[in-house]
Amino acid sequence: MEFEGRARIHSHLDIAPLIDIVFLLLVFFMLTSTFLVPEAIELELPESASATVTEITPITVALNASGKLALNGKAMPLDQLRQAIKPLIADNADVAITLKSDARTEVQQLLKVMDEIRAAGGSNLALATTQK
Repeated sequence: MEFEGRARIHSHLDIAPLIDIVFLLLVFFMLTSTFLVPEAIELELPESASATVTEITPITVALNASGKLALNGKAMPLDQLRQAIKPLIADNADVAITLKSDARTEVQQLLKVMDEIRAAGGSNLALATTQK
């Protein structure tokens, strides 16, 4: 009597379709995701009890605690600030310039920025704060 040997069942998992789907998902998420680029440097504005709300000015200078400077969201060194502001205030010297300085910024660094703005011809300077 001859017994038939059990046929061994070889289970084989084909992972090629799985890899295709993973790559499709990867491409989909890469194409549909958006990456936010900060427009300027991060600041923690100082608080003031006497702060008043004013209009938004067309010229904004931001200075963070480490001394990094940005004019209208574009980073620049301090020695180029004067030349960058001059064309912005060429038509109107009384245009308001908002200076957003971090609460931990050194006073000497803040005064250097203010001096550069005044040397460029800016006379209407406002310091941005938050209300308590």
